[in-house]
Amino acid sequence: MANLFQWLRWVHVGAGGLALILFWIPAIARKGGRTHIRAGWFYVASMSVVVVTALAMSGLAFTIPLAVRRITRPLSTAELSDFLRAQRLSATFLAYLAGLTLAAGWQGVWAVKTKCEPKAMRTPFSLMLNVMVVLAGLTVLVLGIKYGSGPLIALSPIGPFIAAGNLRYLLRGPQSRMHWWYEHLSSMFATGIAGYTAFLVFGGARLFPSVARGQLYTIFWVLPALIGVPVIFMTVAYYQRKFNETGRASAVSSPHVQLDS
Repeated sequence: MANLFQWLRWVHVGAGGLALILFWIPAIARKGGRTHIRAGWFYVASMSVVVVTALAMSGLAFTIPLAVRRITRPLSTAELSDFLRAQRLSATFLAYLAGLTLAAGWQGVWAVKTKCEPKAMRTPFSLMLNVMVVLAGLTVLVLGIKYGSGPLIALSPIGPFIAAGNLRYLLRGPQSRMHWWYEHLSSMFATGIAGYTAFLVFGGARLFPSVARGQLYTIFWVLPALIGVPVIFMTVAYYQRKFNETGRASAVSSPHVQLDS
């Protein structure tokens, strides 16, 4: 089982590294152009592998932590208790990030696919997925408070914030002519926030162990959200001005508009 876990980890790291690079191509490329679309689909494919492997690893680490970790010496009762708690806490947080990435990515992809029929997005799966992300965020908050983890407390609102926005869109329906574009844009940016957060939380601790042991490393955990969330609002506001949709809800019709950035 340890070999399977290691294989999943390497696939996860490889796909994650590729996704973090690919993220910037559709973000910078001309919107709606060939590069934007092709690079976007490669990004979605890479992130899909990241989500699947993250959920698999978190499930294994939570249920059978001793089997997936190579323990080289016997553990005392206290050490075993600390080990199990740390593994399950880490597994829960990894699953939380994977879930919110899935929810944001699913919303972003299907907002474009169903732009002419937005009600088609309102499926039992999409609704339940976002409800689960809200519950997962509350769980992370409780665990952060219980174990005095500042990073968990700080990052716990991100999932409910994203999921609540998704649910509002799913339940209320479109509020403007370019609703699908704003939803696609904000959702795909949210996957980037989750991806870079996971990199700093899990990868950064291994790449920069001396920094990770410092108290200031907590700042790096929340840095993607501190930067990404304002960028989402500013970018959506830019396109609202571009499409003359600021300050009012435009007529919900004719979604085919040139998206030159």
